[in-house]
Amino acid sequence: MRKIRGISQQRLGVLIGSQSMVSRIENNKTEPTDHTILLLCDALNISFEEYFSAAFGKKKTT
Repeated sequence: MRKIRGISQQRLGVLIGSQSMVSRIENNKTEPTDHTILLLCDALNISFEEYFSAAFGKKKTT
């Protein structure tokens, strides 16, 4: 989502407080806290649903 929005890791890091955290999340080295997810959603201007859909894929309905 960050890349789609055209935001660098550095810029997103400024918005959420840590560029290294952005890198660790993107490289699956850490899981973001609820607070970090909120900051990411605000910074990327997306909803929680959009975040989780991007992170885990859309839920399939039967």
